[in-house]
Amino acid sequence: MSARLSAAQAAPALAPHNDRVKALYFVTADADPSALPRLVAPFAKLGLTPNRVHASREDGDGSVQSVDLRLESVPQRQAMLVEKMLRSVVGVRQVIAVLE
Repeated sequence: MSARLSAAQAAPALAPHNDRVKALYFVTADADPSALPRLVAPFAKLGLTPNRVHASREDGDGSVQSVDLRLESVPQRQAMLVEKMLRSVVGVRQVIAVLE
């Protein structure tokens, strides 16, 4: 029995990277006046426009903001790159990414 896969058998493993997904990003960051532009910058660098941007300061002392960013029908690799870029933004405390 051979452990090698034919090209047809290997293709399904690669397919998810070529698929388009809906990407949801839930970000918690320091409530800083420049935080929101820094969170939108990764989208602009990749030529993407978020379908939704919602930011609020609902924490008790107002030092933390929650930001909901969404993309519709984006290549999975780009969605994963956006997540990586969001994690590197100064002031970001947490990024939860959901790719559907």
